[in-house]
Amino acid sequence: MPTITLRDNAYHDANAIILMTAQPMKIALTALTGQGVRFQCSNALATIQGATSVDITFDAAHHSEHQNVQVSSVQP
Repeated sequence: MPTITLRDNAYHDANAIILMTAQPMKIALTALTGQGVRFQCSNALATIQGATSVDITFDAAHHSEHQNVQVSSVQP
């Protein structure tokens, strides 16, 4: 499972995230787990390795907040 490390903490953990999209390729990250600056997903590493940021949408319990965070690294 690839690990995506963000430059800043996400507002909430993976349980509150309804969609995290790797940019600029616009790929939805699947089977997301994690919190803070480190998240794991089940996407193929090759498809998300060039991500420079992620767009995050949180669930309604968190007022459907949105966040855009720069990516520090994508590793296997």
